[in-house]
Amino acid sequence: MTADQITSDDDGWGYRTGARFVTPAEWEKHRDEHLERRHYYLQPLTEALAAVANTDGVVVDYRPHEFYAGPLSDAMRDEDDEPGWALVYDRFTAMVLSVLVFELVEAGLLATRGNGDSVDYRLTLPGGDGA
Repeated sequence: MTADQITSDDDGWGYRTGARFVTPAEWEKHRDEHLERRHYYLQPLTEALAAVANTDGVVVDYRPHEFYAGPLSDAMRDEDDEPGWALVYDRFTAMVLSVLVFELVEAGLLATRGNGDSVDYRLTLPGGDGA
């Protein structure tokens, strides 16, 4: 990905050029159309992001350790897990999670913006006239 493939808007959002902001409902309906088959490992991450986004598709003040133990664990939990099961957040997880989130930015599925000591994300889909 090169700098000319990223658009930065007046509100500080950085996203894949040509992507547009969407609601969680629209994102959930169409995101899989833009995930290549070899990237289906991103599915739990996209489910968790959709779950925590507000009605405009914004995840405000993203805190990875809380997101990992909460919504991402919820997206990955299955019937064989004990009640209360949750993923454990550590330094390795932090590194991998940041790489996976950036893959969503590269795919045109997520916008990012700095927010003081944290970061905000916004759901996007490729195509259209831009955000």
